[in-house]
Amino acid sequence: MPSKPDRSVRLSKSAIDALWQGNVVGAISLVRKERGIGMAEAKELVVTYIGTQPALKKKIDQVLATAKRRFIGWMAGVLVVAAAIAYFMMQTQ
Repeated sequence: MPSKPDRSVRLSKSAIDALWQGNVVGAISLVRKERGIGMAEAKELVVTYIGTQPALKKKIDQVLATAKRRFIGWMAGVLVVAAAIAYFMMQTQ
């Protein structure tokens, strides 16, 4: 029977600071380098840590939601520009 993961994960101050800045990938990279472990294990440690910190989880969720809104806005802008270019290209033919 597999053992339950340890919920008392401790991360370095630099990894925690990266998380509070919304940089989950950076935190995973730091944990990986600091502990000399693989990507999957480092990700699991970071995700477990986030799960034990409700305020941090809320902050990361807000950062991800903001990034998603910005990406959607950027994509909408690209589509508008592409449509305008296509329209003008069709008008010149």
